[in-house]
Amino acid sequence: MFRIAKKMVSDSDIASDIVQDVFIYLFDKLNTGNIIVHLNSWLYRATINKCIDYLRNQKRFQTIESLNDAKLEEELVDRQETTAIINRALSKLKPQEKSIVVLYSEGLSYNEIAEATGIKFSSIGKTLQRTLEKLEKDLKDQRYELY
Repeated sequence: MFRIAKKMVSDSDIASDIVQDVFIYLFDKLNTGNIIVHLNSWLYRATINKCIDYLRNQKRFQTIESLNDAKLEEELVDRQETTAIINRALSKLKPQEKSIVVLYSEGLSYNEIAEATGIKFSSIGKTLQRTLEKLEKDLKDQRYELY
C-alpha cells in the first residue's frame, strides 16, 4: 500500500499519512459492523482513492510559482531525473489510468487490478495497453525513452 501511495503522490511522508488514513478508515468500517469480503482489493482501492483525493486537493491549491519552481529544478542524479520524468508523465494520466499502471507495476494480476479498480476484467488488458502507449508517447515527446 505504501509503495502504491508513494508512486501516486511522489512523497514518502504523504504516502505514510495516506496509508495510516486508510487503516483508520478500515478500523472505523469494521467497528460499524461492515463486512469486507476482499480485504486486499479493498485496501488497494481505498489507498488509490485517498491518493486521488489528495492529488485533487493539491491541484486546487497549487500556485503558478510552485509549478515554475518544480520545472526549474536542475541537475538531478540520473535515477532521480528518470523518476521525475516518469512521475511527470504519470501525473498527466487520468486517475483511473494512473491507478491501473501503478497496480500493474506492483505486479498485480489483471484479476486483482479489476477487483481493486472496479473495471471489468475483460477491459483491463486493452485499457492498460492504451495507457502504456499514451505514456510511451508522452515520454518520447519529452525525448526520453525507457529502452
